[in-house]
Amino acid sequence: MKKRRKSYSVDAVIRFFLHYYNIPTKHDIEKLGQRIERLERTLRASRITAKKAKKAGTVKGAAKKKQARRGRARMTATEKILNVIKRSARGVDIAGLKAKTGFEDKKVRNIVFRLAQHGTIKRAGRGVYAVK
Repeated sequence: MKKRRKSYSVDAVIRFFLHYYNIPTKHDIEKLGQRIERLERTLRASRITAKKAKKAGTVKGAAKKKQARRGRARMTATEKILNVIKRSARGVDIAGLKAKTGFEDKKVRNIVFRLAQHGTIKRAGRGVYAVK
């Protein structure tokens, strides 16, 4: 005798097809509406604070201008590697660059390749790089 299979409910079949074909349900649309409302409230609040900041005067604006004049606080990864290479008189290898900068192997190799292609550094030996 053959075993009878369990029959599936119509609701389960409908839920399966909605999920399989990525069709949004009423619940999904309601959640999306709630997110949109939250974003709109945040935008309204930021507009209000921006208007208050404009009314406050130039005191805050002067502080922002001073910060902008200071320049970049951080160096790029390429600048860090180039500085390490410049500091070494006879050149430095990939392992030394990894140790001094803390970057991963692939990142160091990509930066060294770009610097060599650009002509900023040259090969001083096998795996050793120095400033041109």
